Amino acid sequence: MDAGFAGLQNTENRLVPEIVAAAGVDWLLECAPVTSPSCALDVPRHRLLLSRDEWVWPCRLPMDLLPFADQTLPAILLRHVFWQPQAPALLTEAVRCLKPGGLLVSVSANPWHRASWGELGRDALHLPAWPRLLMQHARFSLQLQIPVRQQWFGLIPGVSPLLLVVARKPPRPAQVRRLQLKRSMGTRTGMPVTSCRAA
Repeated sequence: MDAGFAGLQNTENRLVPEIVAAAGVDWLLECAPVTSPSCALDVPRHRLLLSRDEWVWPCRLPMDLLPFADQTLPAILLRHVFWQPQAPALLTEAVRCLKPGGLLVSVSANPWHRASWGELGRDALHLPAWPRLLMQHARFSLQLQIPVRQQWFGLIPGVSPLLLVVARKPPRPAQVRRLQLKRSMGTRTGMPVTSCRAA
């Protein structure tokens, strides 16, 4: 893992900025290994960097914790963290921190691609294949927004060097209040009842 993901950077630089730009987010949280060069994005970002199994910059925390309150982040980019056994717990934390309607982008090297083996060797076996990566995201009520082309590329071994999942947290449902009608006063006693007809 110390070799990093420099060989996958070109593919990532082509795909991820397009997705983030199209989503129209103001800023995002990027979670990535220390050894992974950051992709070129036009939006402001805050970075959390991972070394082995804990966050080391800008704070030290276990990997399965994020230092943010519930439903506060507009977008989260998870880059190359899915080789860790704590990745499912991190995904739970990410969904917790996302605002309703917030964007989640997950990027992982494809364990079936030769570029992953070139960078990681046998460690590539720890990476999730496309069906497993989708299942990790399907545990939540996320609205998946995966291009059809990416779905097929993920299923065919060795075609795409990157696996990419794009999802939105469901928006908060509108609060509906029962309409309460005031009771009709009716006719008061002693008041004459009149009727009016249109001419």
